[in-house]
Amino acid sequence: MPTLEDVAKRAGVSTATVSKVLSNTPYFTDATRLKVMQAVQELGYVPNLAARALSSGKTHIIAVVFPYVYEAIFTDPNIMNTLAGIEAECTTQGYNILLSTPQLASDEPDTHYQQLIQSGYLDGVIAIDSYPTASALKPVQEKGIPAVVIGYEACDYSVRHDDQAGGQKIMEHLIALGHTRFGLIEVPEDTNYGVKYRSIGVRAAAEQAGLDYDSFPRTSGDWSTHSGSRCAAALLAQHPDVTALICYNDRMAMGAIQQARSMGRAVPGDLSITGYDDIPSAVLCDPALTTISQRSPEQGRIGARLLFEVLDGTHPDPVVLDPLLIVRQSSAPRP
Repeated sequence: MPTLEDVAKRAGVSTATVSKVLSNTPYFTDATRLKVMQAVQELGYVPNLAARALSSGKTHIIAVVFPYVYEAIFTDPNIMNTLAGIEAECTTQGYNILLSTPQLASDEPDTHYQQLIQSGYLDGVIAIDSYPTASALKPVQEKGIPAVVIGYEACDYSVRHDDQAGGQKIMEHLIALGHTRFGLIEVPEDTNYGVKYRSIGVRAAAEQAGLDYDSFPRTSGDWSTHSGSRCAAALLAQHPDVTALICYNDRMAMGAIQQARSMGRAVPGDLSITGYDDIPSAVLCDPALTTISQRSPEQGRIGARLLFEVLDGTHPDPVVLDPLLIVRQSSAPRP
């Protein structure tokens, strides 16, 4: 196996230079970096990460934590888009990511996760955390590991989407189309802070238009397409006068569209349906879905950038991203 010394000899530089170039240390010329990387490629050198960690005090590993709060979390396009943004930025910075999905009990995360946090294996943590149950961030903060939150959990450094403004924008859009008879397909507010604030935004827009938000028929799903279909079936059967359905994520909205059509309701001719998240399939469903973009890949990139700023010793301000209203074919003027 080629060694660090072999790479240094081939590149004509010191072993310290090779080590620093491989650790993405700045202040080297492009020519020096090129010589080192060419030697690495020619020799097939693979850095010993354990040895590098011992010598530098850094593992170049970032844990990305998102609590396992529902069964389909690994197929949630919104989570995957956020992870894509994090991974892209970490790769640019020469870091690897380690995924952790702790089970959250009412008092604390599971033992395996706490062992990981105590291991000394992590340079930093990015927590996708907007859940009112036990915080995945608490043991990280107690250990003193640099951390950034994507979401609402309390942390010195954070990035999140403005859910309240998003809820308000989607409601204002439908009100501008003339709708006054609304149905809501939600998820329980005590499971996610973002949903709570979306509801606050929807309420604010409704009350500003003189509508009685509390009188809107509503039902709760579980984020899935199937639950959106089930909720739409019950809500539309009991309240056939509804002309607009606001769904709190895109997958439930897609299920609602399928169900409405099976019940003989044309979308958007008879019934407008909106989603939330702007997942990739939102533009592919029929009709294409009017929704709110959370800018998930951007949230991921920003979260990673904030963490690298913290690791560099700076103190970045929290970031709140404005939501984007994406108007497509699933919403139309009131029939």
